[in-house]
Amino acid sequence: QDYVKAEKYFTISKSVTGNREQRLDAMRGLLRSQYQLKKWNEAVSNAQELLKEKSISTDDKVLASMIQGRANQNGGKYAEAIQHYRSVVTMNNAAYGAEARYEIADCYFRLNDVKNAERAAFETINKSGSYDFWITKAYILLGEVFWKQKDYFNAKATLQSVVENSRNTELKEDAQVKLELVTEEEKKNSKIENNKP
Repeated sequence: QDYVKAEKYFTISKSVTGNREQRLDAMRGLLRSQYQLKKWNEAVSNAQELLKEKSISTDDKVLASMIQGRANQNGGKYAEAIQHYRSVVTMNNAAYGAEARYEIADCYFRLNDVKNAERAAFETINKSGSYDFWITKAYILLGEVFWKQKDYFNAKATLQSVVENSRNTELKEDAQVKLELVTEEEKKNSKIENNKP
């Protein structure tokens, strides 16, 4: 679980070994460590290198695509990120698949494409099985989609549902903050509407 030390070890191991299998193991270990450390940009070249290897597993491809997706997303290249996340979804129906589905929705939202963001958020909810964290994040994003569309009723209902039902404190607090902001905005807008001649 000490990913900082692991990253150093795998970096050294990758550069010194002459054995192909050991180098492959080092690349995999390095990729996993950098993923856990959220070092997306640093991991991209290793991910691309790993993808060029012939004997890599589906898991290797999934993780490499996740990293490329994250790096693009962090760099504001949302359309490119969506492509990488889509390839994860086609290869993996487990945790990475759930995460990738959510990130697709988030990328669409950041692109201001609320129709696709909404569709992708619902897809995350419907196809991510028992991955509560990503499902809850998708509900919060859905609340934001409704909010952006000035559909205050559904925005509040969705965020309130997360506040009442989520077991994740961090996500519950995030939903609560957004719920308060939506409520505030709705009050301001109704005052403006009421004051119109």
